[in-house]
Amino acid sequence: MSKVPRIIIASDRSDSGKTTITAGIMRALSKKMKVRPFKAGPDFIDPGYHKIATKNPSINLDLYIMGKENVLKSLVKYSKNYDISVIEGVMGLYDGINLDYSTYQLSEVTKTPIILIINCENIGSTAGAIIQGLKIYGNAKIEGVIFNKIGSNTHYEYCKNSVKDIKVLGYIPFSKDLNIPSRHLGLFTVEGYDPENVISITSKLVEQYVDLDSIIEIANNTDNININIDENNNNEKPNKIAAIAYDEAFSFYYYENIDRIKKSYNIEFFSPLSNEIVENADFIYLGGGYPELYLDNLEKSQNTKNWLNKMINNDIPVLAECGGLMYLSKTIENEQNKKFQMAGIFDIDIKSKGKLTIGYTELLALEDSFLANKGEKIRGHEFHVSYPIEVNEKKFVFKNMKGKGIKNGYDGVLSHNTLATYSHFHFSIVEKKSVF
Repeated sequence: MSKVPRIIIASDRSDSGKTTITAGIMRALSKKMKVRPFKAGPDFIDPGYHKIATKNPSINLDLYIMGKENVLKSLVKYSKNYDISVIEGVMGLYDGINLDYSTYQLSEVTKTPIILIINCENIGSTAGAIIQGLKIYGNAKIEGVIFNKIGSNTHYEYCKNSVKDIKVLGYIPFSKDLNIPSRHLGLFTVEGYDPENVISITSKLVEQYVDLDSIIEIANNTDNININIDENNNNEKPNKIAAIAYDEAFSFYYYENIDRIKKSYNIEFFSPLSNEIVENADFIYLGGGYPELYLDNLEKSQNTKNWLNKMINNDIPVLAECGGLMYLSKTIENEQNKKFQMAGIFDIDIKSKGKLTIGYTELLALEDSFLANKGEKIRGHEFHVSYPIEVNEKKFVFKNMKGKGIKNGYDGVLSHNTLATYSHFHFSIVEKKSVF
């Protein structure tokens, strides 16, 4: 049994100010105690804001991809030695696949109380009806509410007086200084935008207008979690090297994935944008991100591309997810129809921007790979606006039971020991594979 003081911060919808206020709460709490941030769902962007707010890495909790047991294990493992765990929800409280895999279900599985953020910019007393509906609909464990974009004391009183049986923890005044810029995949990543000013302003507003002591009390009044976690007491230093691409173009990684790689490898980060390489790498990981914003630089990264070709031809295992797949393809064509030469490992041409593809995937392995054995099913998610305009690869590793994939419902192309997919994966589902 593990004692984990914890809360989930949720809302009725996206664009409620949830990430900004969550980061502000995390920063304000961090002045009093040690805070571990978490993020519900398959999100690579919001965790960056959490880390800046707390100076601690944020851990993803995704019921669909990881399963209940792995979610509970990660929550307990990464909450150890922290005073409070703050979990930011995803989308609206009940949004998922129907009610499954939603913030609500995460609250139920982890027995975590919910604090709602309600954007009151265009409502007053109706806030109470929204909150009551959210509570009654699934008998959700809503223990508190914070109002966002309050215009005046009178506005706050209307909102506050409309709430029944749930503690109003305060509000955030309307401010034009609290907007974080967005683009096609969500908020700007912290690699391309510094949110420190917004987080600092929000945390000061939280300290002034929100009852932090009650938030701590709600978090402390939680049930213990009954789950056994595997403590890895192996102090043997890894003698292999994992090269991980990390810069403004490649930044979509789960922290826990990096943590799991550390069990078997010494990690060295490299930047394709800076034309870097890692000598003697035993495993290479090219994650997702925004390669479409840096096509000119990536085309000029000949040193990195030559190195990747050499390593791949020498059968070094390489995993390329989404943006990594794009970089290993033949060309990427921008919105002005100009083509940029990429690494050319796979005979695929990609258009940089089209319709947003976002959602969970389930993949049936058609042959063995270091992610799954033939006949196994693994889960992941897709998150991109690029799309293939020509695919001359004939063989695919996975058939999509759910999701779009690379071509005609198939995902995963293989060259030597290099696997490239549009799906992103969480390594808790593949931890027994030798490459990890």
